[in-house]
Amino acid sequence: MFLTERHITPLIQMVVGAQPDPIGCDDCFGRVAEYAEFQLANLEIPEALQAIENHLRQCPCCRDEYKALLEGLRAL
Repeated sequence: MFLTERHITPLIQMVVGAQPDPIGCDDCFGRVAEYAEFQLANLEIPEALQAIENHLRQCPCCRDEYKALLEGLRAL
């Protein structure tokens, strides 16, 4: 497989945008519901949940779980 500019550009953007991630996936899963409540209520994310927001930006697995959680909560 040859990498083209179409493949390389998103990879470079991810590297440039990466920030230190003080939490792991387990910690994220433990608090993602709390984060989702603030998002659904259109409230400002408290500083205590900023690490969750940062982790979701960088981790596709947790981001997918978060999106599924939001869909479920919106359906209620």
